[in-house]
Amino acid sequence: MNFRLFTFIFTLVIGSYTHAQKDSLSTKYREDQFFLSFSMILQQESIQGFKQNGFSNNIQMGFIRDIPLNKKGDLALGWGLGYGFHKFVSNLNLDDQDPTNLTFSVIANQQNKQTFSSLFIPIEFRLRTSTIDKTDFWRFYGGFKYKFNFSSRFNYAYGGSSKEKFIRDQNAAVYLSLGYNTWNLFFEYDLNSIYKDELTLVDGIRPNLRVIKIGLIFYVL
Repeated sequence: MNFRLFTFIFTLVIGSYTHAQKDSLSTKYREDQFFLSFSMILQQESIQGFKQNGFSNNIQMGFIRDIPLNKKGDLALGWGLGYGFHKFVSNLNLDDQDPTNLTFSVIANQQNKQTFSSLFIPIEFRLRTSTIDKTDFWRFYGGFKYKFNFSSRFNYAYGGSSKEKFIRDQNAAVYLSLGYNTWNLFFEYDLNSIYKDELTLVDGIRPNLRVIKIGLIFYVL
């Protein structure tokens, strides 16, 4: 993962946020926001015998810089920087005896946990009913995020863990949030598998796990 890139983006986002605070509300209306979301994870996989036999979940937080597209401020673009932590529970079992040839197998009724973190760049279109002096409003935000994944860990149900890299370094997702005031529904769908391309099942088939997140997201000005 390119940490120099994220250092640059983080500095740019925070710098633009600080500059925005100096703008007069009478001349420019923005909805620069910090966000926090909690989601349950649904795993989509066509592997025979695969089961999501536990509660998989996700937490995300970050900052969105608002770029109004009209004077009223009800149409805007947004971009920013965020962090996410992901936990998957399923009956997939990771064989890491050969780090150069990682494989998955399916073990019935087993609850293994996979965790990893992400830094991501969200870019979104924003439609809302807010104004300069109206803080309770409807919002509809939809967009795309590019994720840089790291710190993957596989925890076995029978004890022990593995830190071999089985999660792909980068992937992308589309997302949608809609709601009123504080309470907003959140949906996210991964556009590609979370697993590295070289990782296979014991029979040589490549797992193609895709993720759907459904939950709540909160915005703070």
